[in-house]
Amino acid sequence: MVEGHVGYKNVRVGSSPTLGTNSLMNRVRVVLDTLGGDNPPAELIRGGLAAAEAFGVEVVFAGEQGLIEREIRGHRLPLSVIHAPEAVKMEDPPAEAVRRKKNSSLVQGILALKEGRAEAFVSPGNTGAVMAASLLHLGRIPGIERPGIAVSVPTTGAANFLLIDSGANVDCSPHNLKQFAIMGRIYMQEILGLPQPRIGLLNIGAEEGKGNALVRKAFDLLKEVEGFVGNVESNRLLQGGVDVVVCDGFSGNILLKGVEGSAAAVIGLLKKSIHESLRARVGALLLAPQFQWLKEKLDASYHGGAPLLGLKNVVIIAHGHSDALAIKNAIKVANSAVQSRLPEKIEQGIARFNGTPLFQASGEG
Repeated sequence: MVEGHVGYKNVRVGSSPTLGTNSLMNRVRVVLDTLGGDNPPAELIRGGLAAAEAFGVEVVFAGEQGLIEREIRGHRLPLSVIHAPEAVKMEDPPAEAVRRKKNSSLVQGILALKEGRAEAFVSPGNTGAVMAASLLHLGRIPGIERPGIAVSVPTTGAANFLLIDSGANVDCSPHNLKQFAIMGRIYMQEILGLPQPRIGLLNIGAEEGKGNALVRKAFDLLKEVEGFVGNVESNRLLQGGVDVVVCDGFSGNILLKGVEGSAAAVIGLLKKSIHESLRARVGALLLAPQFQWLKEKLDASYHGGAPLLGLKNVVIIAHGHSDALAIKNAIKVANSAVQSRLPEKIEQGIARFNGTPLFQASGEG
């Protein structure tokens, strides 16, 4: 990097205390894990370049240095490189991968965040490994037992609902679900500006007493959380009615993928029907703006990534299938989370929560 103009610098693993230094000290620095996810690194790097240009962030690419340099050569943007050639694969056991692959793009990206060389981290990689590395190196907000992934899910109305947890924790305790509810409420109030968010507990029936032992116990605890409206069924979620949906990560991930798959199927059927007749194709031309609106509302690429709430730093989980557009928008989410001081507001909200004991030393993970 030549002093006096914006460019990029090459950084070996763990070797530079000056990573991310630039002339605009208030510029948000976002580390992008280029070796995570299903798409090749070049596709993810293109998303990072688009984000740097669109949002004015400094993108710190973590991955194989030579490949990154080839992709970013000639771009006069605020860019940096962490040489971290190891990849954490989707099938790797999370905790073992974090311990053994210390020079991976995932671990080195999290360490850059820990050491203050960046303000946010984005990865489309192994969610369990991101969770494990974050807990090991970044730590949780006091009072939070387990962080949860908070995904914004579109509805048939104007507003989305927040789904937490959508995959970080397969097994949860009732107290975990209560903490998810509180963090979701704070997120909707402080970040999205909704004064009185309505909180629902995902269940197989709306009546109190329905569900397994986990949700029945969680129901009693959630009565202590302001805004709790009771159980909600999955077939009613997309119609609106609640602003935060609370569940364990196993159920949340199944729900989320079901919604994504259904949306993709509807769009696919619509495209197929349009191509079956000339009249339909002419009608489609007239409805092109509406179809684009529908695509942007339902396509996960336009929504970017989801924050891992409960950590002391901003960590964004992107979809494993993320393309360049999805990565660009995930970095947008990261930038917004940093600018709005998301971890600080979650911590302040937890501290204000009426003295209810959030952390239970119950021995449950």
